[in-house]
Formats: sequence, structure tokens, C-alpha cells
Amino acid sequence: MTSVRNGLAAVLATGMLALVMASAPAVAAAETEPLRGEMTISVVFPECPDCHWAGTISGDIVGTIELWEIWDQIFVVGSTEHYFETFKITTSTGVISGVDQGLWNFATFKFRANGWVTAATGDWAYLVGYKVHEIGTTSAPPPAGPPLVTGTASWFLAEP
Repeated sequence: MTSVRNGLAAVLATGMLALVMASAPAVAAAETEPLRGEMTISVVFPECPDCHWAGTISGDIVGTIELWEIWDQIFVVGSTEHYFETFKITTSTGVISGVDQGLWNFATFKFRANGWVTAATGDWAYLVGYKVHEIGTTSAPPPAGPPLVTGTASWFLAEP
């Protein structure tokens, strides 16, 4: 009787191990590709009462984007601004918001930021926790340039 139980236990253990091993590739295949796109943004420095970047976002997500710099956390080293901001993307099927931090080089006007989606609604609710990355360029900010500063960037959202 004991040998039958041991044999049955061995068969069950082997079967369970086979199921776990068979499902491993399926889990890896279930990972989603990053969402990608482009954005155009602008801001008027320093005249705006609620000074923030605003524009459009296109690609896998289509809508508007707003970015608010957290002014008391920003600092400049040499010709590079270290910035921290919150963002909100509004689409016809939901809202995505989060935080990021980045670098804006005043010699090249290039910027790069990384962050996280902290809240999302509607069709985008599954994006909470996703990583955010953006890289782009702007026009020259004042005093070198006019009060209207514009920018373009590539962006992506990816699973953590």
C-alpha cells in the first residue's frame, strides 16, 4: 500500500512540475509590448498664471498631455536643469497620471525624463505602475528665446 501511495505521489509531483514548466513560456509571452508615441508641448514662461506644459500625445495613446513642474524641487547645475513634475494624459477613454524626473540641457535644449504611472482610469486602468520614459528637444527658453517654449518628444510606457 505504501509503495502505491509513493508511486501516486511521484506521478502527481511529476505532473505538477510538468504543468509549471509548460506554463512558464506562456507567462513570458503574456508580457505586453511597450506603448509608444510622440508628443508636442508648449509653455509660456513666465507670464502664465498656472504655468505648465500642455500639448498633444499621439501613437498608441491619443489625447492631450499636461505637465506641471514641481518648482521647489528644481535645481540647476551648470547648464542642466534637474526637474521633477507631475503629468496628466487625457483621452476619450480615460485619464493617465503620474510623476517623473528629468534633465533639461540648456546648451542643447535636449531633455530626458523617467517616471511612473501612479493613477489611471477607464481603458487605461491597467497602466498603474508602468514605467514612463520621454526624450526630446525644446526651443530656447527665456531669456535666450521668446516666452513661448515649444518641444517635441518620443515617449513610451512599459511594464515594470
